[in-house]
Amino acid sequence: MEQVEAWILDALRLAGRGVKLSELIRGLEESCPLSSEDREPQTGHEHESRFAYRCRWAVTRLRNKGVIRRPSSPSGIIALIDAEDPDVFTPVKVDAMPDVQQPQVWIFQANPKYYRIFDALQGLNRIQFLTNRYRDRIQVGDVVLIWVSGKHAGIYAQARVAEGVAERTPDADDAAFWVDPESAVTARPGVVLTVERRFLANPVLKAAISATAGLPNLMILRQPTGTNFRVEADEWTCLRALLPTEQTLEPTPEVITWATKLAGGGKHYKETCSALLERFVADTFADGEEHPRDEIASWFAANYPRFKPITVQCHVEKYTTNFRSRVHYNATPEHDLLFRVNDDWARLRLYRPGEDPAPIHHKSDTLKGAKAKVSAKAKQTSPLDRNRRLLAHLATFGELTSDDLEDLGLEEAHLSDWLDSMLTRRPEAHVATPLFLHLIDGDADPRAFTTRLAARFMGEHLRRHASEPIPEIEEHVWTRFGRWHLTQPHGGDQKTHAYLSVPIREPRDVAASEQLDLFTQLPPKVIGDLIREPDFLSQQQSWSADAASKSSEGPLSTQLRRNWKRPLLLSTVELLLADDGQVLVGEMERTDVMERSYVVSGLPLCGAGEWEFGVRLDRETAAERLVQHPVAAALLQFEVHRLFAGLSGDVAALIHVGGGVAQLELDGAVRGPLWRHVRSMLEQVGYWPVGASTQDSLWATAVQSMLKNLELLDVFERDGDLMRLTDDYQSKIKAHPGHLQNRGEKPYRVRLSQFLAALPGGQA
Repeated sequence: MEQVEAWILDALRLAGRGVKLSELIRGLEESCPLSSEDREPQTGHEHESRFAYRCRWAVTRLRNKGVIRRPSSPSGIIALIDAEDPDVFTPVKVDAMPDVQQPQVWIFQANPKYYRIFDALQGLNRIQFLTNRYRDRIQVGDVVLIWVSGKHAGIYAQARVAEGVAERTPDADDAAFWVDPESAVTARPGVVLTVERRFLANPVLKAAISATAGLPNLMILRQPTGTNFRVEADEWTCLRALLPTEQTLEPTPEVITWATKLAGGGKHYKETCSALLERFVADTFADGEEHPRDEIASWFAANYPRFKPITVQCHVEKYTTNFRSRVHYNATPEHDLLFRVNDDWARLRLYRPGEDPAPIHHKSDTLKGAKAKVSAKAKQTSPLDRNRRLLAHLATFGELTSDDLEDLGLEEAHLSDWLDSMLTRRPEAHVATPLFLHLIDGDADPRAFTTRLAARFMGEHLRRHASEPIPEIEEHVWTRFGRWHLTQPHGGDQKTHAYLSVPIREPRDVAASEQLDLFTQLPPKVIGDLIREPDFLSQQQSWSADAASKSSEGPLSTQLRRNWKRPLLLSTVELLLADDGQVLVGEMERTDVMERSYVVSGLPLCGAGEWEFGVRLDRETAAERLVQHPVAAALLQFEVHRLFAGLSGDVAALIHVGGGVAQLELDGAVRGPLWRHVRSMLEQVGYWPVGASTQDSLWATAVQSMLKNLELLDVFERDGDLMRLTDDYQSKIKAHPGHLQNRGEKPYRVRLSQFLAALPGGQA
């Protein structure tokens, strides 16, 4: 009650005159840190909240103390007793009354999505800041803690109010940091802050503040929506002890990447890029006319230069009905606008419904559940939906990184039921256990999975009666399975051999190989000096031992040498290429291109921490990384084997793509779908398809997509109905005997030769 009295007195002192009690209560309800219980109806007085009832009772107490008087003016008006008024008695001293002359402490919250706060803190000493609340209470000299909202929420700087609240338009320095240009010219109430201390690399994060005694009720933690938050005196005492003594002037790379990505979503103009593109097409394209994509890009560059060229390009691709990769931009029927003639970007015309092929809107059904982005509302899904989402993701990728959790709209706490039985912790990710891979058995349907899981728990009795999925038990199983003790499959099960055991390329081997490569590049004199040192020779021998027969091998021969079963999950992702031939990695889904350390899946185009919005890879680098994927390496080896077949007298296999379907051709006869032979060879090497990768339809799509990617990267080219290595790529292999796809895959090519020789004649 003392706190409520203090709030009422504070409001009356600021008003400086009589205030209607109902209006005062409404103002306090908007500005004070109230709990949900405070806002519930008061028992016996259901017409008002518990807080309103407490306010009325606090006013009665203050009247009895002689602090508040009842003026003869309108009913319901209250005011502080004027000490100069001879008709009233002297008020009692109230300790709870704050000294408004003392500097107050505030938290001002910035959102990197709308304002590039980190850039501003690095470039400015004076910053304008909005004041949406407490405009009459924020004073010059007050202390301000600058809080950044979002994934890395916390206090990043300490400032002081240099100029009070007034209608302000951002000045030239401040305007540059607004993401939306319109915000940079809009006048709004605000103050000017002088930045005193910066903690950009060592902020006081939200988690640390929440865990500190005396701070869990901090207003920004309880009601984080808003810009300005008051800090009470006792809270300031606790907060001040947390502030770093050392200043840091540059955020960590992780924070910079996150903030930059958020800011990239800001609007550049009143009209969106989509709306402008639709308007341009409506004004320029007539039925039957063809226009080059460059014409659209030039119009944007001349009239709306703040849109990046890549942004314009991606929007054109999204609106092109027969461009397969438009699915990455969540294209819907409302985006069915253009048609690309003969896959030529110089020949764009209006889409003709009923005449042109049906627009592409969706990825394959297998991947839709795993890749679907979720909104903030979807993060509050039921356990049933949450577990289904986890199942779909793990059945496709076999592992779960912290970034995957964010993409799925989940938190670490949501994994508690899955740990130990379905997931195990590894240094970089949560990875699927042998039991999970065993229960999937090629079918990621939630009803089938939960039926097998229940049978695993209950034993033979249920297993005999659960040959078909039992939909009725799905919700019960998802709710309870985390409490069950489930043993892992026997170690002899071929599905679990060396499950998720080691990365495809051991870091030690890679480092040793790089050390040897660096040694060969040194000047002769330096090499001569080094080899005279016994310690260096011993170290060099160690490098050679680590690198020998390991990093010099390709991924297929490496796996063949290991002689164990290793999970294989597939990807049907198609690369996005810019007009200059570079791969638009930053425009693709992060999970499509991240290099996965424990499960062979996806496209290993980016390593951990390398992916960010807008990043690109040149074709040669992308090709080098792509052929580390077992499917790409296997496809490439059919052609490499053909190059050497004439010398060795072996049978030469051809990749036939007539009619858009890839087939394997041997001795002039088609021997069945290419994907079937690729799968068979990879299984012989030791890769064991698990999860969604066991489905034939996914294998067919994955092989077809990989062929297209290899063609896009100038590794393959079409020669009539045949797929061949390009001359440039052949030259690389022939000119470098130690090339991974030549000598490095020799053990695998021996196995491939035996496989081809054993194929039966005729149609497979």
